[in-house]
Amino acid sequence: MPPRRKPAKAAPPPSAAAAAAANGQHQQAVYDTGVEPGHPRYLPPPLAEKFRQALTAYETKQYKQGLEAIQPVLDYNPDHGESLCMKGIFYCCTDRKEQGYEFVKRGVKNDMGSHIVWHVYALCLRADKNFEEAFKCYKKACEIEKDSLNLLNDLSTLAVHLRHYDDYLAVRLQILKSQPRMRRNWLALAVAQYLAGRHAAACQTLVYYEDMLRDVPDRDVEFGEVLLFHARVLEEAGEYERCLDFLGEKSGQIVDRTSYSVQRARLLLKVGRTESALWAWEVLLEENPESTEYIKATVQAKGGDCDAKDDSAREHAVSILVELQSKYPHSLSIPRLILTLLPATSDRFRSRTATYLLNALSKGVPSLFADVKALYTPDEEGQAKAKIVGEIVEGFRKGLEEKGAVVTDDIGDDETVESPSTYLWTLFFLASHYSQLGQHSVALATLQLALSHTPSLPDLHMLRARILKRAGDPVAAAAAMEHARSLDGQDRFLNSKAAKYAIRQGETDEAERLVGMFTRAGGPSPLEDLVDMQCLWFLQEQGDAFLAKDDLGKALRRYHQIFDAFQEMDEDQYDFHAYCLRKQTLNAYIDLVRFEDHLRDHPRFAAASKNAVEIYCRIHDSPESIKLPAEAQNGAAEKEAAEKAKREEEEKQKREKAEREAKEKAEQEAAAAAAAAAAAASAKKGKGKAKKAAAPPPAPVEEKKAEVEEDEAPAGPNHYVDKDPLGIAHLTSKDPLGEASAFVKALELVRAYDPETWRLKAEIEARRGKLLVAVQALRTARSLSDSPALLRTTVFVAQKAASAGPTDPVLAKALTDALAELGVSQDVPLSQFVDSSLQQHPDDAAWVLAASRAKSLLGESADSLLLQLVQNGSLKPSLPQLAEAFAALKQSSAADLEQFRSAAATRFPLARCFMTPEELQALDAKLQQERESKDAEKEDAN
Repeated sequence: MPPRRKPAKAAPPPSAAAAAAANGQHQQAVYDTGVEPGHPRYLPPPLAEKFRQALTAYETKQYKQGLEAIQPVLDYNPDHGESLCMKGIFYCCTDRKEQGYEFVKRGVKNDMGSHIVWHVYALCLRADKNFEEAFKCYKKACEIEKDSLNLLNDLSTLAVHLRHYDDYLAVRLQILKSQPRMRRNWLALAVAQYLAGRHAAACQTLVYYEDMLRDVPDRDVEFGEVLLFHARVLEEAGEYERCLDFLGEKSGQIVDRTSYSVQRARLLLKVGRTESALWAWEVLLEENPESTEYIKATVQAKGGDCDAKDDSAREHAVSILVELQSKYPHSLSIPRLILTLLPATSDRFRSRTATYLLNALSKGVPSLFADVKALYTPDEEGQAKAKIVGEIVEGFRKGLEEKGAVVTDDIGDDETVESPSTYLWTLFFLASHYSQLGQHSVALATLQLALSHTPSLPDLHMLRARILKRAGDPVAAAAAMEHARSLDGQDRFLNSKAAKYAIRQGETDEAERLVGMFTRAGGPSPLEDLVDMQCLWFLQEQGDAFLAKDDLGKALRRYHQIFDAFQEMDEDQYDFHAYCLRKQTLNAYIDLVRFEDHLRDHPRFAAASKNAVEIYCRIHDSPESIKLPAEAQNGAAEKEAAEKAKREEEEKQKREKAEREAKEKAEQEAAAAAAAAAAAASAKKGKGKAKKAAAPPPAPVEEKKAEVEEDEAPAGPNHYVDKDPLGIAHLTSKDPLGEASAFVKALELVRAYDPETWRLKAEIEARRGKLLVAVQALRTARSLSDSPALLRTTVFVAQKAASAGPTDPVLAKALTDALAELGVSQDVPLSQFVDSSLQQHPDDAAWVLAASRAKSLLGESADSLLLQLVQNGSLKPSLPQLAEAFAALKQSSAADLEQFRSAAATRFPLARCFMTPEELQALDAKLQQERESKDAEKEDAN
């Protein structure tokens, strides 16, 4: 037997050579058991060579050859842990994950002292995005093989990905001690120290790194980024003076001059060097006079405050801005900021607003109203400014209609004849203005003048669709938006808007057809392409439309697709942890990490989560009322028959295969017996040959072939394929509350400031019977905001506590005390609690609706409350609120339903939900006539 080689310090696992290959290097896999014969891990040299070949096959992604190489090892020792793991990872790589994980787990169980089995297990888990469990396996592997740089690098990447910053710091320090001459390791340690909150240590590490460098080229971009990161660490550590000195010292080596100048100017303000700060910000403002950040900072350097609340401070800021406007006359952001700060009672507000609006209208700026809409705040100041804006533009309109020029007291009469387009955009602005104020009929009448002026402008039809949508007519709005799209079929934005409006009126298939005009031509369907592109707006709109149709399966499918899209975005950052360190883009990397930390703090994710949780709660409360989609019911019998035929065919193939294998096995046994006899005859020729003959015969080629016959199956398409388009799996989930909890847990991490997050948690925990947790969630929500949505949930939790509260007296008392903090008492009926809550907000329509929901939950009639929405003049209900109340009254068959409908129709005469059947029929006929007329015009044009 040849002498055993000294075990290598770091036997490279499968990923080591793969990483080397990715870097363009060649690294041959080496395997040495490092144990004496008789140890379960021991392999004879020929089989150790086979194991090495399996490692090489994995590195080069030749999984069939890898399975063929590892099989003789398992024939020799079926319990060899490392070989079992290798076979398992080959199976996982060939879409046989269930079998693969079985082999890997067996391998780990058989040889828990091997770092290779833990590494292979970690690779499988990491490939399945199970990063937390993979991190644990990597830690176990590193405990066994402490000096393996490959393991440590993988562990560090997982640590920072999972935000285990203390572990990340410890691993990066260990790597640096092993490879102190690699520059990247110093930067990685500095980043780890910074992320762990140890800014002083990070600064010290960066100083060592910068002093270590020699012969750095002038204007080296990578080194300049490192210096900016160093300055960032100093600033966040509060070392402002030191950071300024550092920037001054390293100024010539920093290539990104804008970032350098902005940070230096910001620091000068922080340390109180106002003169130097003013000069620095004015230099930046000279480069970009439209930057609001630069403008506000310049005002601050001059002693003003653009965010001040008191009138005197705002007046001082305005005077500074007026001075800046004279210095930068072409800036549009400065006069716009002046309009925000000036009070509505000031004459300067009227004159400056008139000048600002006329300049934009003369240039034909379609986004003008979107720019000034921020002035329309709901308070008295905002309402006064909105009124003044309307008066000014109405004056423009009057002058343009009478003289073709603008003649107002604010501008004066300069006898300048305006372009006809000025009149068009004035009407466009006025229509937007009236729609924003809720005067939809006036807005439509004004817009009609613009349409008669220029009927082929898509912006006008888009605005008409928006007004009709706000007025409550989604059908006419979709028709108007479709007409806008038809005017410019190559405009993707118009196409998307038309699809969105089609979805909102329930035409989901038509919306898919529309967006399909701009999706991948060779894709399986527009929807799957949109999911692949993570088109969030489409998924959310479709989910809401399916929910409105009570198609809960498809609605859940869309919400889960949104959830998966954010999950994929989160996972996509994994590769950047090493890439950014290698490219030394440290500031961009830190921004990426911070962005990913708040990734799910997105309005669409929050909306999808809310609706998904409510659907799952419905499924939990009454699973018998949930019906499968008609498509699933119609195809159930056909599917069952197909599955039965498939099972019969599989059984037939198994019988034929068994017969064939039995025949082949008999032939192989005969051949093996002949080979054994020949080996015994040649045993006398030498000891070495005898040992060779004593080795187990190789596994039959046919058996090995059967093992790997599936590993080279053709790869499927790389695009997204929806395996459950109807959402059946979500509807039939055995743990709907567990599914809902996944959404809420994601919200808790990023939207803890939102009371809706805690309300949803209370809904779930109350259904789980965890009433104390539910009450605690409600208390947290109440501490954030006294939202009307909390009223019904509070009543729901109180009902659960009364009917199924804890039997333990200590827990029962704790629950009673917690509910008392919410205002719920055992001695007071819940209906009285609802009434007292409403009395605290008597003039809020949202609270009236919330009280009606709570009353309905208690089994009491809420008709009288809902009627208050149209009878109480102090209430100002919105269209969605009235529509919800009307639907509730129709469901309860209220006697005053017609009275409510008539009053609501008076407030919103264009809303379809308040129209009588005769009015709807007449409106649909009118729309059909308009559609036919437009089609005829198109045919004539063609």
